[in-house]
Amino acid sequence: MSDKIVEMVDEPKVVFKLMSDRDVFKVTNEELGQTLVEISGYDLQINFNMDFIKSMEDVEAAIDGMSQIWRKIIMARLLSLQNEQKE
Repeated sequence: MSDKIVEMVDEPKVVFKLMSDRDVFKVTNEELGQTLVEISGYDLQINFNMDFIKSMEDVEAAIDGMSQIWRKIIMARLLSLQNEQKE
């Protein structure tokens, strides 16, 4: 048995309320009233290294970095869906 499996077996369990404990972040198209992106889950941890985010330029750099991450994720999903439709 590997160490990773042992750690997961011994890991404490947490119970969440179905709705009130769930965090939800949405991007919505205001004209259509449709959700474009939704991030949701229990115990979401969003951490910012505030030791290095000190100016508006730092904020913009962090936002630009997140934009690049989401661009890659969305494009990968889009390409995957297009490939599935071709099959």
